[in-house]
Amino acid sequence: MKRLLIIVLILTAIGITVFYQSNNAILVKVEKISKKDLNLTINLSGNLSFLRKIEIYPKISGVVKEVRVKPGDKVKKGDILAIIDAEDLKKQIEQIKNIIDLAKISIAFGTLNSQSEFKITSDQIKTLESYYESLKKLYEERIIKSPINGFIAKVNLSPNETVQISQNNLNLNNLVGNFSSLLNMFNLALPQNNPAFIIIDPTSLNATLKVDENNVLKIREGQKAIITVDALDQNPWEGKVTYVSKIPSLNKDGTYAYEVYIPIPQLGEKVVEGMTISAIINIGVKKDVITIPLSAITFKEGKTYVYVYENGKAQEREVVIGDMTLDEIEIKEGLKEGDLIITSPIDKIANNKKVKIDNEIKR
Repeated sequence: MKRLLIIVLILTAIGITVFYQSNNAILVKVEKISKKDLNLTINLSGNLSFLRKIEIYPKISGVVKEVRVKPGDKVKKGDILAIIDAEDLKKQIEQIKNIIDLAKISIAFGTLNSQSEFKITSDQIKTLESYYESLKKLYEERIIKSPINGFIAKVNLSPNETVQISQNNLNLNNLVGNFSSLLNMFNLALPQNNPAFIIIDPTSLNATLKVDENNVLKIREGQKAIITVDALDQNPWEGKVTYVSKIPSLNKDGTYAYEVYIPIPQLGEKVVEGMTISAIINIGVKKDVITIPLSAITFKEGKTYVYVYENGKAQEREVVIGDMTLDEIEIKEGLKEGDLIITSPIDKIANNKKVKIDNEIKR
């Protein structure tokens, strides 16, 4: 008898549980479908880079007397970066000046034998005077100055270092004839292999982003973007696309990507090159479309479904999706205005499952 009573109690408990479960509706949140505009975006990542880097080369040979800057220094246009001892060049300039003066004296006193000889000498003097003026300007280059406002990125000069520059020797014998004994040659300096200084223009800061072939045709110059620098705990910055590459570059993983440029000059003095960035580019707007939260979507066997609230139950409905954003997706077919879609908890409901609305219906 006691054993029979226990069995009856167990069966009763099971029955109550089954009855309770079958009548207990799951609390769900729903949204009422209505048409609205869908802002389409593409999310990209990349790095910061400075597009304008000025390389400065010494234009004369000599010993470095002073170096007045170091990497990281902020400079203004015209600031002195270094000074080179150019005494040898100064002597050459003085020698050429003496040649010119001597030639003019010879002409003045008529020491040349013929009119044709006078003409040749006059032409030679004009050539020498041209080189004389060029060398005077070159002598001024012993003082190396910054051509822009910016930051010193690299310094390849040290005090007392000898700057050896490739030389283009011009034989004066072809220019001055009988005066070649006074000066055999003078030197015009050409740029050395390594720049003495590299200066960064902070206003040339650029967000260099990578986009794959599936999305590159969606991006155009002039589109607005929101940029976040991962290393900075600050609000995002706005920018516009100014360049979309037509030629892909090879990534480290063997895939190809296209570069997209977005200038952000306002950050030039707050960051360093190479910092990681994220960008959201607004690629357009779709007017009057049905959209739902991404969280409301489920996938089964290659098809897309949502749950619609109907008469206290969750009804599974197949839909055709379109464009999407970070949190919303367009529904092309399967839903209409006024439908109540279940947004959560999707993982706890099934088709024909009893549900109860647990929020104020908006939209």
